[in-house]
Amino acid sequence: MSRSEKADSEDIIKLEEEISNFFEDLMYDWGGSPLLGRIYALCVLTTPDKPLFQKDLADRFNVDPSTISRNLKELENWRLIGRRREPGSREWRFQAEDTSFLELLVLKFEENAMKLRARLDELIRIRNRWSETLSDKSKEALREHHALLVLNKLIEWIRIVDKELDEFIQKLNVRFLELEKKFEQNEG
Repeated sequence: MSRSEKADSEDIIKLEEEISNFFEDLMYDWGGSPLLGRIYALCVLTTPDKPLFQKDLADRFNVDPSTISRNLKELENWRLIGRRREPGSREWRFQAEDTSFLELLVLKFEENAMKLRARLDELIRIRNRWSETLSDKSKEALREHHALLVLNKLIEWIRIVDKELDEFIQKLNVRFLELEKKFEQNEG
């Protein structure tokens, strides 16, 4: 193996590890197990000419096949992976659905952004209604004044997060397009 081929191989391994870590963290954040993220990453990285079987996953992660089965079922329920019969075999082959991860991530982040915006609108209505209903004397009371300040800080924080979330979604799209392009170059 030439030095260039070795460097390319190391780059691919680093990229695969980066993808695995990303999905492990993401699945954990969504309430899934880190193993769920690792399994999904392998499904994403699997090509049609290299089938991924349940037994391979159990061996690779050194866990009980029933654990792998539960995780695969969860990924199927989320419509992230598909199960296909390997020709001439009784085994199922698993692979990520085309662009499922990108669509899912963007959808989840957009849903969160919508929820955040709805909460922001609700908090603004609450703050405005609260301000309208308080008497001048109540507004000067330390407790009410402090509560309104906290509410204003929370509203400002949500505005900042909302803006950063939009920027993150854009960066996520760009990053996945870069990763997709890199994989296409490595396959070609």
